[in-house]
Amino acid sequence: MRRVHSFSAVLAAATAILAGAATVVAPAPDAPRRPTASPTLGYELVAVAQPGRATGTKKYASGLPWSDGGFFGHSASRARDFATWRGAPVDNVVAYTTRTTWAAELNNWWAASVPAGFDPARDDFILSVPLWTDDGMAGGDQGWKELGRQIAAVDPNGLVRLGWEMNCCFSHATDVAKWRKQFSRAVNLMRSTAPGLQIVFNPNEGAAQSGTVSAIESLYVKGKVDIIALDAYDWWAPFTTQANINSHFTKKYGWNYWYKFARDRGLPFALAEFSVSSAAEGSGGDNPKFFDATYTWLSARAKADPGSIRFVSLFDEDAGYCECAISTHQNPKAAQEYRSRITQLRTR
Repeated sequence: MRRVHSFSAVLAAATAILAGAATVVAPAPDAPRRPTASPTLGYELVAVAQPGRATGTKKYASGLPWSDGGFFGHSASRARDFATWRGAPVDNVVAYTTRTTWAAELNNWWAASVPAGFDPARDDFILSVPLWTDDGMAGGDQGWKELGRQIAAVDPNGLVRLGWEMNCCFSHATDVAKWRKQFSRAVNLMRSTAPGLQIVFNPNEGAAQSGTVSAIESLYVKGKVDIIALDAYDWWAPFTTQANINSHFTKKYGWNYWYKFARDRGLPFALAEFSVSSAAEGSGGDNPKFFDATYTWLSARAKADPGSIRFVSLFDEDAGYCECAISTHQNPKAAQEYRSRITQLRTR
């Protein structure tokens, strides 16, 4: 694997031999928010009347209210097989650059991740890009410009998860000013050669870990971001009781927090990585309740505020450190619930 995933500090240590990347999104103005009544289960509904990218609806091949796809091990054939398995096309494909050095960063092997039939005018290529490579290099100006060109060659309006999961593990986000300066620099340089790129600000669910900046929101750079996204898994506490489920939605730096953060700024929200995580201690294992809660939460917001959910990307990873796959034999109960929810949403 070329991807490092870190939905917990424990799993990060277990995956240190892998390599990954970061996030990028396009700028949009901040705007006010109008809350509506709150239903049960901690689902705070929000209605926002705003022009631009943050609102409105778009037709996706999947038939869902948002771009719905995932990470499929950088395999175009696996993305195709996943679409067949779930009975709906995938609208987005997530990939990760090699993050070890800048020479490796500029190897665009990840461009082969998109399946046949990928339509950049309709579908989303989502590349995860670190702000610094693992050897601590910030990248030269020409390197960032070339990376922008490479992404645009796959999808001129591609999404970049720049410095993704900045609140844990491998992000180098230990100094606010330094991180914001590098984030802005990377955005400006990539957009100088690929102006259509959309930049994603993408923390991991929960508080900061591994010595990263505790005030995670201070890393957000106004005017450089198009989408606010969250990585979230069925882990600590598992989505096995209603109290645990509510805690994920209502805690500080939880789902509701980042959704509101996005809408307060006139930006759409995304669930950039999510799945069950059977290999993780403290997870719910093969847990169908995770997908029931996830799609209930997403649907409530999409109904109350059409267009507020930009994309949803399942992490369909069967490697032993994670066991997050649902399209294989690993999590059959969760898989059944996932397919049921996709079918229900498509037929509404």
